[in-house]
Amino acid sequence: MEYKNIICPVDGSELGAHSMEEAAYISKISGAKLILLNVVEKWYRSADVVTDSPEWEEIHEKWLDAGRELLKGEEARLKKQGVKNIETILRDGDAAHEIIALAMERRADLIVMASHRYSPVGKFFMGSIIDRVSKKSPCPVLWVFK
Repeated sequence: MEYKNIICPVDGSELGAHSMEEAAYISKISGAKLILLNVVEKWYRSADVVTDSPEWEEIHEKWLDAGRELLKGEEARLKKQGVKNIETILRDGDAAHEIIALAMERRADLIVMASHRYSPVGKFFMGSIIDRVSKKSPCPVLWVFK
């Protein structure tokens, strides 16, 4: 299969870094664009308590800045490894929804995600982003385990 656009969510975790390595490898051998996505869920998850105060706006900007820095660092690291075609995207919202929306917008050929292997009880209470993405994704989803 020929890949043109590969999406890899970036969360700063060790397992997330492992999935990024897999996505980078596929990108290098296929020549596909690697799209690194960071979704700031904190703002979305705190919607019930957020106000339009300057303090909340400052908190929101700090979360966005942290996401930008994470993406910038990962892009630089991957470029040093020889990945040439990288794009970074920062979004606010529900991670699963934003990953699927980006996959549709960019007509992604593949999404590469880390799976944290929640216990059945943990999955029940916390849900699984990778499960929700896999069920609604317009393209294949590669689950990366460590």
